Amino acid sequence: MTDRLHYQIALTLLPQVGAITAKTLVSYCGSAEAVFRASRRELLKIPGIGPGIASGIAISEAQAKAEQELKFLEQYGVQALFYTDETYPARLRQNADCPALLYFKGSSVELLNARRIVAVVGTRQPTEYGRALCEELVESLRGYDVLVVSGLAFGIDVTAHRKANALGVPNVAVLGHGLGKVYPNEHRSVALKITENGGLLSEYTHQTGPDREHFPMRNRIIAGLCDALLVVETANSGGSMITAELAGQYERDIFAVPGRVRDPKSAGCNLLIRTHRAKLVESAADIAAALRWDDAGGKRAVQQQLFLDLTPAETELIEIIRQRPLIPIDELTGVARRSPGELAALLLGLEFKGVVRTLPGKRYEVAG
Repeated sequence: MTDRLHYQIALTLLPQVGAITAKTLVSYCGSAEAVFRASRRELLKIPGIGPGIASGIAISEAQAKAEQELKFLEQYGVQALFYTDETYPARLRQNADCPALLYFKGSSVELLNARRIVAVVGTRQPTEYGRALCEELVESLRGYDVLVVSGLAFGIDVTAHRKANALGVPNVAVLGHGLGKVYPNEHRSVALKITENGGLLSEYTHQTGPDREHFPMRNRIIAGLCDALLVVETANSGGSMITAELAGQYERDIFAVPGRVRDPKSAGCNLLIRTHRAKLVESAADIAAALRWDDAGGKRAVQQQLFLDLTPAETELIEIIRQRPLIPIDELTGVARRSPGELAALLLGLEFKGVVRTLPGKRYEVAG
């Protein structure tokens, strides 16, 4: 396991190799270790791999740096999640630009595949109204067994984390730097508390600092990790709007808190609502209704199942989804060994019968 992880870490440290290229290399070579054992000629046959990358794999210092990273992981109890691992966030894996490797420190890595995940973002300089509403929304989300995700930044981010910590709501902070430090330093105590009932998540090695370009990259993880993105207060440009744009591209549900007309700190939220990119939200009940978190409906669906006449194919499909909750459609096609057309027809029939629910990101779960 350690040897395999060594090569996985080294792969992400290669010069000119980003997340997409790393995954391309693995898909053609079979594993991270096989990438380093491949000849230059073999590497050059891979689409998108030119002489610079092929030569760099042989002469880079990536493997030596990977050894340093492994020591840090072992010393501080940090887990590394490669994109092919079962523990890697399933929602995030659906996106082509997802990180090839993630680092997690916290109470349970299984939280990253929680049944319900809501990301909360907003301005670094919120109004008192914005802070109060953020706290109110996090508190109301507690009743829906939700994992809260944010970025530990000043303002709305840290407000969401603090309230979640105070209420015992599981929450994850996605960082724009390595886990060897906490930025901003003022949030160290908040970060420590998060690890007790959630975790810290990063795609960067532990010595990586909080460089400006890392934070837009961090935002794609926040957007890809969640079912729904909640924007509390934001101007019409900046990190929160970037995250909202990414969430839209990833087919996530977006919610925004409306603000006063001509208030610059609510301009972004109002714009998202006005242009129909976000649904207006006043409470967690609005999110629950949009995402069909209706427990009563779930109970009705369970009762209905007792009287349904299911075909063998439908029964088999239900069992697959029950064993692998939140399974995305592309994985379900392979596991069920059905053509896309056959699978679509079966799923549609099960949805009409109230047995299966479709979730954001083309994922499925057994109702109830």
